[in-house]
Amino acid sequence: MTPAAPDAPIATDVQPGTAAPEASVGLGQRPPAAPWKWLVVIFLVAFGLRFGVILVDGSYQDPQTAGAMEHRAIAQQLVEGNGFSFIEKWNGTQKTSVQSPPYPAILYVAFSVFGVDAPAAYLSAMVFNAVLGSLAAALTFLMAGRLGAGRSAALLAASLVAVWPTQVFLVTAAQAIAIITLAIVAATWLFYKSLDTGRVAPWLAFGLIGCVGALAEPVLLPPMAFTGLLIFVWKSKLSFKQRFRNAAILLGCAIVVLGPWTVRNYQVHEKFMPVKSTFWVNFWKANNPSATGTDRIPATPEQIEKGLDAGRQYDTLTADQRAMLMGKNEVEREKQFQEWATGWVKENPGEYVKMCFVRLGKTIWTDPHHPIGRKPAYLALRAVFLVFTAFGLWWAIRNRWRLGMPALIAGCAFLMYTLTITAARFTIPLEPFVLSFGAAGLIGVWNRKPGSGQADAPADASAGASA
Repeated sequence: MTPAAPDAPIATDVQPGTAAPEASVGLGQRPPAAPWKWLVVIFLVAFGLRFGVILVDGSYQDPQTAGAMEHRAIAQQLVEGNGFSFIEKWNGTQKTSVQSPPYPAILYVAFSVFGVDAPAAYLSAMVFNAVLGSLAAALTFLMAGRLGAGRSAALLAASLVAVWPTQVFLVTAAQAIAIITLAIVAATWLFYKSLDTGRVAPWLAFGLIGCVGALAEPVLLPPMAFTGLLIFVWKSKLSFKQRFRNAAILLGCAIVVLGPWTVRNYQVHEKFMPVKSTFWVNFWKANNPSATGTDRIPATPEQIEKGLDAGRQYDTLTADQRAMLMGKNEVEREKQFQEWATGWVKENPGEYVKMCFVRLGKTIWTDPHHPIGRKPAYLALRAVFLVFTAFGLWWAIRNRWRLGMPALIAGCAFLMYTLTITAARFTIPLEPFVLSFGAAGLIGVWNRKPGSGQADAPADASAGASA
């Protein structure tokens, strides 16, 4: 059957006296109309939960518990007029690229208004996280609809993102995870909307939002770069002229968003550095004689018993190694960590392969050296999530969902985490994909129950899948 025209209503085979089945959305077809009142409710519920957790958790009251990492030190230097820098233990105050601009800029604004390290500053940053997380929940409806969900499944997906514990609690850390999650959801929705409509505006928004996400999280750089090439062969009704136009727009977005920071890094470090200067130090943290696959070292029995956090890989540096790092700038330290890490891999290729499997396992499951990763409640949540993942993927594949962009983003991320370093928080931005797949599966199973009022029919044949 010929695909429907862009933005045409979804066709369904409905018998008189029955409700319409949940249909999968295919190439060139319009997703279910957004029920804006319900999306507002979802946003408000999501924000209320996140704001409540921020107040109850109280981590905003102390810089040590706010989890701002280097973002805090950089923001403080910005307030003091020292530019994008921070005080290093190796070489004093230096211009830095250990973090990229998005979240230090947010903390800079908060520190400027409320004072450096003021509880109100961290509270405002976390509330901003809550707004971003709530937007991600609402936009999940639009993303799920473009991927293949019907109205009920898309609403359930958005509702799950609104209340899912890891999505709620991520806002209590003054970090960029909420920015990354929102960027992935919005970019995926806009990517498929641009393919379906052929319009310039959704693609331009996709390019800008995707590049901002890549500036916040370098793992998104490969998917954005590959998209600029794959658009020429991606299954869609776009003409070659439209594909060329989209590739040019995406390149322009990368120049506008990433270009200034890349130029700045070259001026500071005299080296091409698109986002951060921490690749090799992170690679070393997960590939050395004491490596666990994450930044943590093995927890001691006492730490495990008391629920304390383990030490970090920096703690394993010898006195000689510390002496070799003293007085060196970031680029010089990167070269040193590269030498140590690649030397260890060359001498221990089997151990490196073993650590790759360890990192993959910790990415999929949990890190027992992290205090949260040992909690029964968290382990139970991860177990439920893994079952949900398997069920949701099975359903999405069975119903020929559009999985190309989710697979590209998740595939690049998992490959990077497996080969380099991982952490428990790394997969949180990918959760809206899984929750969307699983929500559609639950709705599909429910619709096949006797007496559910739904036609026991597969997705309409005209809804052909598109990667």
